[in-house]
Amino acid sequence: MAKCNCKVKPLTVTEATVKSRRYTVGYLPNRRKPNPSPQMIISGKWLSELGFHIGSHFTINRQAGELVIRLVKNH
Repeated sequence: MAKCNCKVKPLTVTEATVKSRRYTVGYLPNRRKPNPSPQMIISGKWLSELGFHIGSHFTINRQAGELVIRLVKNH
């Protein structure tokens, strides 16, 4: 039997944590008035795994068709 001379490359932290998630934009109730505001709620333990702990500060940057959310370090 031939020996396998191959090595499996372990996943780095970045590769292991990058996942895509799908959400739906909802609306913020406006006491039955017309034109409610759009609202997004993002939650889950995966946020703390990425460093977004309760009380953490973050920034949101707007770009064409996307929002970029970044953790503010050393705040």
